[in-house]
Amino acid sequence: MAATKIWAIKGSLRSLVDYVENPEKTMAASDAEMQGLFNVLDYAANSDKTEQKLFVSGVNCLPEIAIRQMIITKQQFSKTDKILAFHAYQSFRPGEVSPQQCHEIGVKLAREMWGERFQVVVATHLDRAHLHNHFAVNSVSFRDGGKYNSCKAATQRLRDVSDGLCREYGLSVIEKPGKSPSRMIYLAEKRGEPTRYNIYRQAIDRAIEGAVTKTQFESLLRKQGFEMKLSGKYWTIRIIDDKRATRIYHLGENYTGAAITKRILDGGLNKRRVIYEKPKQTMRKCKLQGNLLSVRKITGWRALYFYYLYRMGVLPKNRQRPPSHPILWEDVRQLRRYSAQIRLLCRNRIDTSAQLEVFVSTTQIRMDELIRQRTHIQNKLRRAKEPEDVENLKTQKSVLTEHISPMRRDLAVAAEIEGRVARMKEKLTMIREAELQMRPKEQTKQKGSRIYVR
Repeated sequence: MAATKIWAIKGSLRSLVDYVENPEKTMAASDAEMQGLFNVLDYAANSDKTEQKLFVSGVNCLPEIAIRQMIITKQQFSKTDKILAFHAYQSFRPGEVSPQQCHEIGVKLAREMWGERFQVVVATHLDRAHLHNHFAVNSVSFRDGGKYNSCKAATQRLRDVSDGLCREYGLSVIEKPGKSPSRMIYLAEKRGEPTRYNIYRQAIDRAIEGAVTKTQFESLLRKQGFEMKLSGKYWTIRIIDDKRATRIYHLGENYTGAAITKRILDGGLNKRRVIYEKPKQTMRKCKLQGNLLSVRKITGWRALYFYYLYRMGVLPKNRQRPPSHPILWEDVRQLRRYSAQIRLLCRNRIDTSAQLEVFVSTTQIRMDELIRQRTHIQNKLRRAKEPEDVENLKTQKSVLTEHISPMRRDLAVAAEIEGRVARMKEKLTMIREAELQMRPKEQTKQKGSRIYVR
């Protein structure tokens, strides 16, 4: 089984080729102590190094002068800007191929994909359990000067050629590759933070636990605040009142339409009907001094943030619970931003847009003045020659930087608050409307209303 990917490089050709030819990655583990003896740049000049398990090859170029040849090609056709090269990789399952076989397949892949028109450096990395090939592809053709078109069709062809070579060598192939989540979602899930995908998985799991039919499953999802479309080629799920829908096969193998149907039927009739059990609340007595009526209540934006964090389930502290509505579940992943914003509001007692504007303007003026002083010190530092003067100026500069950095952070946090407040109010309004629709009609009457009977 081999996974493939390709992406554009807009930086330096040298940094790309240096990476794919890195001796620390291309040497076998047993040769790690001798890595100083291996220099990729004169790889072809020394035939003894071909026996040291250093797997670097060139297609339509020589590895030791690949950079020079690629640059000459670009200069020949006056195409030295924008996308300089393409970086691709081919990764195999751990233990599936030997280093020699991995490199052989990589060279064949490069020749079939780009060999007719482009220069390619192929390097096999042995520093991980899964052996993998890296490809540095010149974006300009040495034959006609045309640029490589990295479109969806080209990416699909890369996968198809790789799969064909895997079948030729008797290796496994991913028959139905699934779409991987975005890097942001991947990193958030790796950190254990809630994501849209995790929220959907948890809601589906809870609904499956209490359902014996698809209709009941759909009903239990709706009670949790989700809506699933069980018809058509692809099943989709979304939060009620949310415009975005997600195809459930993106959630994993256990969350396809067939898998969910099987899980519902396999559970039988002896399933738990409880979707969420409320934790037992323990009463605790305490004595308070003073009069609660005389305590000044927090109002404005600070009160809004505290109430929103309460609805998110993170307040009171040490009593975390699921958010009161699915619309808030995704906000838990942004808890750090909410915490930074509410700390700024409380520290500076900001409750209105006018107060925030005053804080921002005042902080900006103070920061600009400190930056002006630091620039002046930096200019003096360039002209200073005495070691004592240099050390003194560096100390002054570091002190100013320590004052500037928190101001810069505060301004960045403050810039998000007004937009965040508007979104919070909008979401709370949606939650109130949804809660009113869920209540029985006799409980939706406003306080103070009267009914007259004749």
